[in-house]
Amino acid sequence: MCLSICPVKAISGGPGRLHVINLDYCVGCGACARVCTNSSVIDHMGNRSSHESKRNWMIPHFDESRCRFCGKCYEMCPAGIITRPLSGKVPELTNAKLCASCRWCEKVCVFDAVSFSPASGDGAV
Repeated sequence: MCLSICPVKAISGGPGRLHVINLDYCVGCGACARVCTNSSVIDHMGNRSSHESKRNWMIPHFDESRCRFCGKCYEMCPAGIITRPLSGKVPELTNAKLCASCRWCEKVCVFDAVSFSPASGDGAV
């Protein structure tokens, strides 16, 4: 599961084999840790991960009244699932199921136009 959830394909390995995270590619989103049912991922602080059901993951929502269409959110999205609005509306997710909940879009938004809420609330995941 962690191989398929990594938005930048930083994990190698296979079923029954050791999985290795290439730190040159890892963006630190934590998705691999949240999907690992064995709590095998250890973060940079030495803490073991804990499994979290994907239905409890958060996804971004964009506030049209705050968004200034600067593009930072979709440029920074490691999964590449935030699209630039074509009709002057707020950015959109092309596939909410692929969102790694890294919150990078929220961190780079200087207009506070991005907020997160559980994916299950809107039926996206």
